[in-house]
Amino acid sequence: MVSIIMATFNRAATLPRAIASVLGQSHSDLELIIVDDGSTDSTADILRRLDDPRVRSFALPSNRGVCAAKNAGLEQIRGDWFTILDSDDEIVPDALSAMLECAQRTGATAVTCNCRDSVTGLLTGLGPTSDRRLSPEATARCRGEFWGLTRTCLLGDLRFDERLPGLDPSVWVLINRRARRYYLHRPLRVYHTEGADRVTKVNRAGSFRRKVATHVALGENRAYLGELWRVDRRMFVRTYARVLVARSLRPFLARSL
Repeated sequence: MVSIIMATFNRAATLPRAIASVLGQSHSDLELIIVDDGSTDSTADILRRLDDPRVRSFALPSNRGVCAAKNAGLEQIRGDWFTILDSDDEIVPDALSAMLECAQRTGATAVTCNCRDSVTGLLTGLGPTSDRRLSPEATARCRGEFWGLTRTCLLGDLRFDERLPGLDPSVWVLINRRARRYYLHRPLRVYHTEGADRVTKVNRAGSFRRKVATHVALGENRAYLGELWRVDRRMFVRTYARVLVARSLRPFLARSL
């Protein structure tokens, strides 16, 4: 069984498309775990109308952020493999079948594939250009948007740091230490880059404070930083430089409140 986690917040316009792409998979032994992160639109109505035993939905009482919603989904996994799919994207009909076949053929415990930009039609992941095994170091050097399946046993007690919204690598870098990863050079996920929700309008001062708080918290994640130092020294230096700047700014921001 494959467990697909889908965290969503106020995406009633795109959620049905994402759900349909999962339930339409040629590999049908799956479960779709949808976590509604306190939506205020018609998301709840959409979820109530779903009539497929493979779907389980959960609603958080308030908006806690994407990392909290993903973690809630991770706690519900029943499958041998798992993946996370954004609620405004979709996967091609044979996505799961292709990656499971690849895993069986290669002995991989994690399979990465590329994605296709819905607007440009181009591949969104930069790095490998053909099917190949990926070491933790080679995986760390990949840039852009990828997707994939991971053996659930590799997850263990790893969870997303809810202080670090959008910084998924803090989990995946640690999983890569345990994984036998194989890259399948196919765009099996459609990465939707159109739509108003791709542009978030925020107060600039508040956004700056959040960035400082995020990088201060990142500096406390010793497991992630240690593994980043091992697999990608250049990225570690860039990341830790931001951490040091954030630490120096925090006292000034605190006094200005």
